[in-house]
Order: sequence, then C-alpha cells, then structure tokens
Amino acid sequence: MKNEHIPVTIITGFLGAGKTTLLNHLNEAYPKKRFAIIENEFGEIGIDNDLVIGADDGIFEMSNGCICCELNDELIEVLVKLLNSKHNFDHLIIETTGIAEPDGVAAAFVTDPEIQHYFKLDATICLVDANHILDTIKERQEAKKQVTFADHIIINKKDDVSLEHLEKIIHTLKEMNSLASFETCNFSKIKNDVLHLNAYEIKSIEEKLNQASEHLKDDHVCTERCDHDHKKEHHHHHSDVVSHSFIIDKPFDFLKFRHWVNVLLMLQGERIYRIKGIIYFMYKEEKMILQSVKNMHTFQAGSPWGVEKKESKIVFIGLGLKREAIEKALQSCYHTESFYG
Repeated sequence: MKNEHIPVTIITGFLGAGKTTLLNHLNEAYPKKRFAIIENEFGEIGIDNDLVIGADDGIFEMSNGCICCELNDELIEVLVKLLNSKHNFDHLIIETTGIAEPDGVAAAFVTDPEIQHYFKLDATICLVDANHILDTIKERQEAKKQVTFADHIIINKKDDVSLEHLEKIIHTLKEMNSLASFETCNFSKIKNDVLHLNAYEIKSIEEKLNQASEHLKDDHVCTERCDHDHKKEHHHHHSDVVSHSFIIDKPFDFLKFRHWVNVLLMLQGERIYRIKGIIYFMYKEEKMILQSVKNMHTFQAGSPWGVEKKESKIVFIGLGLKREAIEKALQSCYHTESFYG
C-alpha cells in the first residue's frame, strides 16, 4: 500500500500542443521524483524503448524509476492496479489524449471519498500551441473545455508567433478562464513549478478568487452597482464560451443555494464547465468554498470570516450561459427570515 494523499497532476491539451515533450521535460527536471504516469494512449508516450526495463501487469518500469501504464480500463481500476503493484511512486501524472476533456478525469479525485483517501488532485495543466490555439478554440469544443477547466495554462511554441499575436492569445484565454495562471515557453521547457500548484487547496482557491475579484473591481467600465444591492460584474466571452463573475454582499441561505446548484448542474451540467466561489452563508462562521466538476459540486469550509467585509465571490464559466438567468437565480437564494418563519 502506498503513502496516502499522492498528488495528482492532469496534463491536457489539443493534438500537437507538446504534451509528451512536456512529460519528458518533467522527468528530467525532477530527477528525485518517482512518477507514475497514466497515458490514455500508450502509443503516444514517446519513451525510448531502451529506457523500459520491465513490465508487470501492463505497468512499464523505466530506468529512471518512473512507471507508466495505459488507461485502457476504467480510471478507478487503473488506480487500484497502481496502488496494489510492487512499484513505489510519490506523484501521479495523467496525460489525456488530444481530444479528451479533463473534467471527467478530475471528477474522480474531487468527488470519490475512496480515491481521496489515497490521492489528492493538485492541478490540471493545459498546454496550447501558439500557432493554432485561436483557431482551435473556435472549431473544437474539446479545446474550449481544456482551456476553461485548466488551473494553469502553458502557451507553447511562443517564438513561432509575433509578440502582438502572443498578447492576443493571452488576452483571449484569460477572458475564457479568469481563474487560471499562465506562462509561455518553447519546446515545452517551462520554468514554473507545475507539480505543486495546490489548485484545489482551500487557501489557493480563496487567493485566486480574491485576485479575480480585485481585477473586476478595478474595471470601472464594466462594474456597476445594481438596484438590488449587489455588484454586477462584467462577463467575458470568446465565441460561445462565457465567463460571468459576481460579488454579492447579501448572505445566502445554504439550503436554497445548495438546492439551486444541484438543479442547475443536473439540467445544464453539459454547458457549465466550471463554478468556483467563496460563499457567504447566513449562520456559517466560515467562508464556504464551492467548486464544480462536470455535474457534481462540493462545499468545503474555508477560513473563518475575519474583519473583512462578508461577501460572496463566484465565477461561472460555460457554454452560452445567460447572465440574467444566473443573476435572478442567485437573488432567489438570498437568506430571508420569512423562509424559516
């Protein structure tokens, strides 16, 4: 049995973005790490045959101590196989195929208690090709999901495009995903430590949402005070993908809010790529952290409310989401004394 809470990094990106090159770079950059690598398609792994020194039940051992296996069964079955194998590892990397959507992979690590006993999802990394990404996100829904679900976006092959075009790429992707961090590189040779992003840790989520809300507050053109006493923040869009952000200073009712999110994801889960928020609930002493993966969501208790102003900060990213409908639904979830009277 392996040590508990093995960190998991998901690497996604469209065909030709450079995912396998990134994987090989990580192997070189972290020589003391004992990686377990799960590939959707083993034929894409790009590992020199001379490095493979043995195989055990479909798990290939390499001379650098890493192990690889193919995701040819259900993910949970592959994870169990890894845990029960003779191999020791301290970090799991899952490389998805170029047309795969990462939220399905991430869901197992966020919502399954048994898997959470052994693994913890650190982050989803999306690698994009600077030459083609703007065209790809116009044409392929999978690429849109990869970008919008990512916690960290790497723009590869940066020298293949002009500085002006590179800035356009960054601007466009930030509009699609205001919660992600960014970096640019060539040949997938990144400088940031992408294996310890802690994107699903409560503290990290709070920091990201606070940064996003500060950016919105500074944009006076797009921020206005509504007559129902909460701030209506601007939304971003690229093609049919939209991002709506809200800062709301009225307390929510936990039961009403949770029920609404359940129904929303049940009916429109395919159109909602991501929800993240710090929620201010009446009678809750802590900030509640909301995040969704596919049609599931979780609430976690964050840090206690301190001297800062109590307010909710929520970001919705999805396909053709109507701001007015979300805004109206949020208002219906406010705490009211009459609801309990």
